Amino acid sequence: MTATTNGTVVPTAPAAGPKLPSAIHPDFMDKLDEDFIAYYNANLGIKPVTHNVTIEDIRTYPGRYASPWYKDFRFEPFVNDIKIKADDGHEFAARVYTPDARTSPFGAGPYPVYINFHGGGYTFGSLQGDAELCMLIRDRVGILVLDVDYRLCPENTFLKGHDDCWAAIRWVASHGQEINGRPDSISIGGISAGGHISAVAQQLARDSGLEIKLAVLAVPATDSHLGLEKASDSPYPSFSENEFAPCLNWARMKYFMDHCQPTTDAQRAELAARPEWHSSPIKGDVRGVCDTMVITAERDPLRDEGEAYARKLVEAGVRVTVRRYTGVPHPFMHMLTINKAKMYINDVCAELRRVHGA
Repeated sequence: MTATTNGTVVPTAPAAGPKLPSAIHPDFMDKLDEDFIAYYNANLGIKPVTHNVTIEDIRTYPGRYASPWYKDFRFEPFVNDIKIKADDGHEFAARVYTPDARTSPFGAGPYPVYINFHGGGYTFGSLQGDAELCMLIRDRVGILVLDVDYRLCPENTFLKGHDDCWAAIRWVASHGQEINGRPDSISIGGISAGGHISAVAQQLARDSGLEIKLAVLAVPATDSHLGLEKASDSPYPSFSENEFAPCLNWARMKYFMDHCQPTTDAQRAELAARPEWHSSPIKGDVRGVCDTMVITAERDPLRDEGEAYARKLVEAGVRVTVRRYTGVPHPFMHMLTINKAKMYINDVCAELRRVHGA
């Protein structure tokens, strides 16, 4: 308390605490849920943002820069790793989360399969990034979850990871019984980059006659951002609106784009040979694709393109469930103690139960 010259006592503002290394931009403090802000300040704001770190340092010391939700469940019950080969011979890992026969509505199986593609801007991510969410889906829905460890940029050409994920889908469709899965009951999904992969994969599956029950596109990129130099270059207003949002903002988007850009003539030729919708699934023909769930976050640069993709699906006659979660940024669903993350889990699990008959 402080006394003024006339003797009045007024409260003194509390001393400001130490500035967080990755503090939320002041323009967003009144636009975000309070429980998100508390989670962010305690778990994310205390660390430097990874888009200010070289990719070499991140690859050398992954644990130093991993998000707090990264978990290694390799040694948990009913979890095991397998290997799958892509068409070019590349062998990649996938983690299998098998339900407990005592609690799954499918008993001892075989089980419907949800194939998960992690996020990370096509540059970050591993089998640890979505581990908690994979475990929750397995336990709450009672289905088998296959998490794919696909190739990343810049070590690999952009879209090589998509090839791995498509190979994983086809492997489950032809060999799913080897992991006690049901090839006739497959769903796919992913967060961010994983949502982009899922949007491409649902179109590939339609073209090849492979039945997918559901694609879950969570905060997805659905358009290519390669070549953008500033947030206002994007045709989607949410880029500028959320240019300084926490977790995913323009600076972080640019970091990912820079690492996905082809750097050699061979890489440029490889990308040029692919259909445009492999990079921008929103530009593809979406008629006849599987049921889709599109999830967006209000304070996410990718919000508008995700919702634009959902509108295109609706116009094409596809069954679509759309959820926009307000007051939270891009990766909110990983923050399992906040209310919107709990809502996300409930909504996704309900949709998976519907399509798989759980």
